[in-house]
Order: sequence, then structure tokens, then C-alpha cells
Amino acid sequence: MFRTLLECPHCKWRIALEDARTEIPQPELSTTWKKVQLVYTICPECRRDFRVTGERRAAAILLMAVLASLLAANFMDSWWPLVLGSSLLLLQNKVKQLLIRAEHA
Repeated sequence: MFRTLLECPHCKWRIALEDARTEIPQPELSTTWKKVQLVYTICPECRRDFRVTGERRAAAILLMAVLASLLAANFMDSWWPLVLGSSLLLLQNKVKQLLIRAEHA
């Protein structure tokens, strides 16, 4: 229910972003404070990799919307900005799904 679903650009198969990601740690490049890992997104059906775009933009838009609604609630004598900010926090994965896309690698 709360998974980010993408459509593979090659085979058009609908997959969850969490299932498509493969993380390979690289201990030889890692330090005590910084962990280095390679992240690949590979379709489980056709075994071709693809690029995911819009994750940072979606996170920035959601953060700005929640902060704007909380800031508006401070200056208004109304309860609807708090409800809007709370609903955005509850439905953030569905909102992210609208903004995140898969592209050919």
C-alpha cells in the first residue's frame, strides 16, 4: 500500500522501487564516518537497469509544502493548515509516486 511503484521503461512491468534497488557495499572505500555503497536499479523481470529521476525533487517539494503549511498555521487562526501538513506527512509515499519516474539508463 505504501510502496513507491514504478513502471520499467524497457518491459513496462510495474515494480516497487524498493524491490528494484540493489545495494553493494564497498568497504575498501568506506571510512568510520562515511559508508560507501553502489546502488543499482534493475528490473526483476527483464534484468535491465534503469535510472530513477525525481526523488530529490519530490523530497524537496514535500518538505517545502509541510513547512509552509506549518508556518501558515502559526500566522492564521485556522486549523486547516495543520490538517494539510498532517495529511501530507501521512500520504507522502503516494505524493512521491506522482513525482518519481523511471528512465532508460
